[in-house]
Amino acid sequence: MAAGLLLAAAVAVTGLLFFGMIFASDSCGTSAGTARFCDDSGAWMLVAMFGPTVALVAAVGTVVLGVVWARRPWTSLALAVLVYATGPALALFTVFG
Repeated sequence: MAAGLLLAAAVAVTGLLFFGMIFASDSCGTSAGTARFCDDSGAWMLVAMFGPTVALVAAVGTVVLGVVWARRPWTSLALAVLVYATGPALALFTVFG
């Protein structure tokens, strides 16, 4: 039950961040755009857009492996929250850092 609620919250956060990152490049070309995010390669833009999604998949994998192999559901759930938190943190740091 707790895993399902955390997964639903993570999917909602990922969806909102993905939607927001679509418009993050609007400030490129102005003084408000960050140099790292607005470079010509577009690599940081991909990191910002897909970082939370990749972190979500990694967090689900952490829970599954933790429950199946280690048989520690609460420990794997806590570790998965930390794994997932890196994705949105990386995306926000890329855009605003």
